[in-house]
Amino acid sequence: MNFKKIHVALTIFILAIITTTWLSIEIFFSYPKSYTEAIVFEIEKGESLNKISQNLEQARVIRSKHLFKWTAVLFGKGKSIKIGNYNIEPKISLYQLINLLSKGRTVMLQVTIPEGLRMTEIFQLFKRAGYINSGKYQDVINESQFVKSFNLPDDIKMLEGFLFPDTYKVSKRASEKIIIQTLVNTFLKRIPRDFAAQARGVNLTYYEAIILASIIEKETGSTDERTLISSVFHNRLRQNMKLQTDPTVIYGITNFDGNLTKRQLRESNPYNTYTNFGLPPTPIANPGLDSLLAAVNPAKTKYLYFVAKGNGKHKFSDNYRSHVNAVRKYQKRRKKNYRSF
Repeated sequence: MNFKKIHVALTIFILAIITTTWLSIEIFFSYPKSYTEAIVFEIEKGESLNKISQNLEQARVIRSKHLFKWTAVLFGKGKSIKIGNYNIEPKISLYQLINLLSKGRTVMLQVTIPEGLRMTEIFQLFKRAGYINSGKYQDVINESQFVKSFNLPDDIKMLEGFLFPDTYKVSKRASEKIIIQTLVNTFLKRIPRDFAAQARGVNLTYYEAIILASIIEKETGSTDERTLISSVFHNRLRQNMKLQTDPTVIYGITNFDGNLTKRQLRESNPYNTYTNFGLPPTPIANPGLDSLLAAVNPAKTKYLYFVAKGNGKHKFSDNYRSHVNAVRKYQKRRKKNYRSF
């Protein structure tokens, strides 16, 4: 019996066990103690595994760049690490870190979009939130092929009205296209499947119903008034009366300064419903679900007019004389705490 060979083999076996045990501890159970709070780590486009490993070591997220790289390759993750900003918690093992980076679980930013904003105002919210993209939302939203990709009716040429108001959590590095797709897809999920049929039931096309919903959204912030506001516009359309609604005029004014003048009400532009009959050519804002539903489910009334009372509510009238009296009461004698919305 060759005791020397047995001794060498036993030594190799023990060393293998020790090495395997050490590696297992380092990979699955160990973590650096150099940071105690979550840190944000960025992986940029084009960075190699070597560069990522080096940056992680310099940031003290890992102890050894060589062990990180070796482990990533061992588990088949060497080419699947994704770019982005990652929120890395303390006490994360090497294996957990590699999984995090390969699954693309990047830092998510939260943006809340209120009802009734224009798309330009929505894009400003995302810009201010700190998303890392070029900020050229307007270029993307005007691409005809991009608009067509949502399979909307052919008469829809722009996405104003389809950016659904909600609270969104999107990756910090999301492109403009991804952000817009998220908003439009949410609209398509939330709107009733039979919305087009409901619109036809009140003599509107799908697009006209969304245009009307955007006007309703801009006219009132009161949920229980939306169907009443809707009824006024439906009644006026039915009687071939001009809608005469200020928000549409404002939408058509470039660089509106907040003061709507009588001259502007007389000036011709496609969105001036004081000079043009019917609905404006596009939505003037992005309505919420309540306004969308109100547009195709108007209350049954004879109302043709409404005026803000100054408390967030409106006074409705079915004839011009009553409306003039209401205007005199609520508009000509405004209180200091007057509010229209």
